[in-house]
Amino acid sequence: MMLDEIVDHRILESAIPKSKGTCETQRGLTRNVRTTKGWEICVQWKDGSTDWIALKDLKESYPVELAEYAINSKIDDEPAFAWWVPYVMKKRDRIISKVKSKYWARTHTYGIRVPKHIKEAKEIDLENGDTQWMDSVQLEMKNVRIAFEEYDGNPEELIGYEEITGHLVFDVKLGENFRRKARYCADGHKMGAPSSVTYSTVVSRDSVQILLTIAALHDLEILGANVQNAFLTAPNKEKVWIRAGPEFGPEEGTVFLVTRALYGLKSASASFRAFMAEKLDDMGFKSSSHMLTPMCGYEQQLKRTVKTLSINPRAILVDIQTSFKFKNDKMEPPSSYLGARLQEKEINGRKCWTMTSVDFINATIKNVEKTVEGTRWKLPTKTVEGTRWKLPTKVAANDE
Repeated sequence: MMLDEIVDHRILESAIPKSKGTCETQRGLTRNVRTTKGWEICVQWKDGSTDWIALKDLKESYPVELAEYAINSKIDDEPAFAWWVPYVMKKRDRIISKVKSKYWARTHTYGIRVPKHIKEAKEIDLENGDTQWMDSVQLEMKNVRIAFEEYDGNPEELIGYEEITGHLVFDVKLGENFRRKARYCADGHKMGAPSSVTYSTVVSRDSVQILLTIAALHDLEILGANVQNAFLTAPNKEKVWIRAGPEFGPEEGTVFLVTRALYGLKSASASFRAFMAEKLDDMGFKSSSHMLTPMCGYEQQLKRTVKTLSINPRAILVDIQTSFKFKNDKMEPPSSYLGARLQEKEINGRKCWTMTSVDFINATIKNVEKTVEGTRWKLPTKTVEGTRWKLPTKVAANDE
C-alpha cells in the first residue's frame, strides 16, 4: 500500500538509550552506534488504515519521510536516528539542487534552443522569424483539450477534489526531422501519492530486439503504429481540477475538471496501461504467469501475453484503431524505438532487423560542431596513436 503519513512512534524496552548511543574506535574517535532496535513507527496508508512498522523496515522503504518525521518530532538525536538522518537529508538536498540546476542549465537540444515556458517560446519564434514553437503549443492544446471538462460552479464546492497546476514541456523530436514538440503536463510532483497503485511496465529495447528476432526467424510481417496522445484515451483515476493558464488562450482562467489521464498525473501511466490491457483482453490476448526455476536465491516471475503468432498484423491494428486514434492514421513497419533506428535488411539471403544509434550520433556530431563554431575551443585532432583525424560530418546509415 501507499504511505499517506507517519502519525506516531513508540519506544520499546530494547531501545538503546542516548547514554549508550556512541562508541569509541581503536583510534580514539567517537562514532554513532548503528542501531534501529526498539523503535516502532505508526503509519497511515492511503486507504485510511494504520499499522505499527519496525523502524528498520520503514527506513528502507521511506527514508526521507521518516527522516523528516524524526526532525519534526525532535527525536533525530536518538541513537536509532542520529547515525543516518543527517546523511539522508543532505542527500535529498543534493539531488533536488542538481535536478533543478540541470533543468535550468539545459538551453539547447541537438543545437536547437528549447524554451522553458510559453513566453520564451514566443520570444524564440520572434528571433527566428518563424512560428514553430507556438505552432507546437497550439497543436498540443488542441489535442489535450479533450482531457478537460468545463466546470461552471464554485470550485470550493468540489468535495473530494484536489486543485492542481500544469505547465508545458518542450522538446525536439530527433526522428521527425527535428520537429518542435510541446507537451502539456500536470504538476503531479506537487500532489500526494494516490491510493491506487501507479506502477506501470515499459517495454525495453532488449524485449523489442527479441521480438524482432522471432519475427525474422518465422518470416513474419511487422507493422507498428503510434497512438496519438496515448494517455488521454484513458479515463482519469484521480479527482482533480485545474484553473486554465495562458496556454489555453481565450479560455485562460476557466475552471476545468480533469477527466482523462493527463500527462504528469501519478496514475496516468497505470490508467493507460489498464485501459489498453482491457482492449487487448477483449481481442483475445490473455495474460498468464510463467514461473522460472529459482536463480540466485530468488524466484523470478514473468508476466507475458500469450497468443498465436499472427500472419496478419494489419487486421489486429485495425481492430485496435477502433478504440485508439493512430498518429496520421499510419500503420507501417517500425522505423525507430526509443531513439534507435530500426531497419529491415537481408543478410546472407535471410531477412533480419537491425537497431542502430546512427541518427543520435549524427545529431550529436552536428550539435558539437555548432557549439564550438565561432568559439576559441578546438576539437581534438589526434587519436591516442597519434594519427590525424577529422570529425565526420555525417555517419552513413550502414555504418553500424
